[in-house]
Amino acid sequence: MSMSAVDDANIKRRKITGRATVIFIAVMLTLTFFSRTINNFTLPKITYETPASGALIKEVTGTGNVKANTTQDLYVSNSMKVTGVMVDVGDSVKQGQTLLTLDTSDIENQLEDELDKYAQKKLHLEELMEAGSPESMMSLDKAVQIARQNVEKAQKNYDSSIVLYEAGAITAMNLTDAEANLDNAKLDYEIAKNNKDKAISSNKRDIESTKLDISMAERKITEFTKEMNMSTVTAPCDGVVTELHYSAGMTANASQPLYRIADTGGGFQFVATVNISAAEYLEPGDEAKISINSLNDTTMQGRVSQITDNQQQIGVKKDIVIDIPSDGLIGGEVGTADIKKSIGSYNVLVPNSAVGQDNKGYFVYVLKEREGPLGKEFYVEKVSVSIGDSDNAKTAILSGINTMDKVVSDSDKPLDDGSPVMIAN
Repeated sequence: MSMSAVDDANIKRRKITGRATVIFIAVMLTLTFFSRTINNFTLPKITYETPASGALIKEVTGTGNVKANTTQDLYVSNSMKVTGVMVDVGDSVKQGQTLLTLDTSDIENQLEDELDKYAQKKLHLEELMEAGSPESMMSLDKAVQIARQNVEKAQKNYDSSIVLYEAGAITAMNLTDAEANLDNAKLDYEIAKNNKDKAISSNKRDIESTKLDISMAERKITEFTKEMNMSTVTAPCDGVVTELHYSAGMTANASQPLYRIADTGGGFQFVATVNISAAEYLEPGDEAKISINSLNDTTMQGRVSQITDNQQQIGVKKDIVIDIPSDGLIGGEVGTADIKKSIGSYNVLVPNSAVGQDNKGYFVYVLKEREGPLGKEFYVEKVSVSIGDSDNAKTAILSGINTMDKVVSDSDKPLDDGSPVMIAN
């Protein structure tokens, strides 16, 4: 083979080798690209935020009802038939306006009976007072006086009998009889005194008992007289009728009021129920925004006046009482209270979603960057932190990170310390 032929073969071989090398490198680059792309698809996709300084705003929301500061109602003490109802629930009424009418004929009869009883009790009291007078007690006093005189006579007779017996003028039997007469006289005297004391005590008890009966009769007469004037029931104030418990033909009784009126002149309150943990951030004077459902979600501004225990869930819920304007309200409307309260300023705030907790305490994931075999890559580092207050969106970090760190706020897959990640944002 000639030299030129050998050279041509070498050149051809080098060309083939060069093409193969180029193809190999291209294939490797292609495989590397696809490998990295496939690998990226398997990595957790995360979003991150840089911590910022600012204020925490606690937002407390609770549902509740509108209540009138002052309500007026009226109960009957005795059953009466309702003869007419002139208003409906929700009606605005003026002071003195007729609300309903009642049949008071039974009350009139009861009043007459009670007046008769009252007159009888007064007469009986006069008789008792007379029976307890010194003049009426004279016979008892006389009996005591006579019994005392009899004791004195029997005592003298007994004393004389002792002298005579010692002188031998009378027998022992005569002395015994004299002693027995003295004992009987003393017993009669005690009986007379007891009869007088019992009569006085009994008279006093009867007088006090009768006075109580008269007092009760007077109260009933006052009550019946008041209800006699209830044949026409009128509104005690300007307001809105919130409750009517009887219709015409029904019998009203003491179990339920005839009506309940929200006194529009006394203002209104909105009472919202919230969790006790949320109520800890609130205090009287805080401003609130109220949205009333039945008024097409009309909003109004109010101010917290007091915070009380919710009686149905003591220790779990609190009632937030908010003073509100009275325009268009009748009481009972359902709505929502929204209260935003600044609870402090902090240098480092992160989203609530960024903060995790395990058995060692609170932590966040911080985004880090490094050079890998396929170029620049990202991973996360688990950092322990101390937290402060939080609101509905942010948590204050007291130590562990600073405002230069990139804190993971969300991930589509679980993370661990050192996990490689791909940035979604």
